[in-house]
Amino acid sequence: MVPETDQYELTEKEKPMHITLDAIQQKELKKMLKCGIYKELHKRDFLSDAQLNSLLERNS
Repeated sequence: MVPETDQYELTEKEKPMHITLDAIQQKELKKMLKCGIYKELHKRDFLSDAQLNSLLERNS
């Protein structure tokens, strides 16, 4: 006997979006994501203030 699975349909908000970025936009997005990750690591005390500032300077 196969167990029933819950039927779940994605709402419009949950459906994947397909976004096309040019090379400049891709580079800027990558920089923003890196900075966000660095700030989150700092917030969680994985990076010191000096390390955070150094990484942010390198990526600006």
